[in-house]
Amino acid sequence: MTFSIAARDPRNGWLGVATSSKALAAGGLVPYVKTGVGAIASQSFVNPYLGIDGLSLLSDGLPAERVVERLIEGDPGRDLRQLGIVDKEGRVAAYTGQHCIPWAGHIFGGGYVCLGNILRSEEVVKAMGDSFERSDGEALYERLMRAIEAGQEAGGDRRGRQSAGMRIFGDQEYPLCDIRVDDHEDPVPELRRVLSVFEREELPYLMASPRRDDYIPYWQQMMQERDKIERGLDEEQAVSAVKES
Repeated sequence: MTFSIAARDPRNGWLGVATSSKALAAGGLVPYVKTGVGAIASQSFVNPYLGIDGLSLLSDGLPAERVVERLIEGDPGRDLRQLGIVDKEGRVAAYTGQHCIPWAGHIFGGGYVCLGNILRSEEVVKAMGDSFERSDGEALYERLMRAIEAGQEAGGDRRGRQSAGMRIFGDQEYPLCDIRVDDHEDPVPELRRVLSVFEREELPYLMASPRRDDYIPYWQQMMQERDKIERGLDEEQAVSAVKES
């Protein structure tokens, strides 16, 4: 039902998952990511507990391959499941159940895994992997976006298109980037548009976001922005008052 990529950026340790599907709100149920722990894509008649419990096992120090083994051993519905994991060291592992609807499968690369089911062909995951490798050096959100775009261009989900999403954690306990398109006729280009808004409106503020050891980094910068917003609101109110008079 879905094609996804889970990956780690070796330059900064960022971890993330991007996904697209002919299913509602895949970005809400497929990605599971935790700072300094790992990234998991759980899909195909999705069992969310594979993602939830998988992060717990990774937190306990188990490597990606052992986590997949443990999760699949404990899921009686394993034949319908699909799972991809990258851990904090960049080790990868995956599982595709024998009754996942074809084409279904996964491929590995350095610090990433691409997986999908009900796909047009194996070329979908191959195109995703090729794109991810070619974009080496770009920010993780851009690399994941390009991978999903390449997967869609190669055929994507053979049932059609509906949703897409991306979740990335950096060095804090909250997401660095968490964007979704839940129900759209062409969700991958729409996710690209939302990502461009993220880069324009959210990314500039990330350096000033609270840290666990510093709740007010760049405080003066934030106060200046606060004053700028207030001035803008006052100006809008003054213009409105003139128009109404």
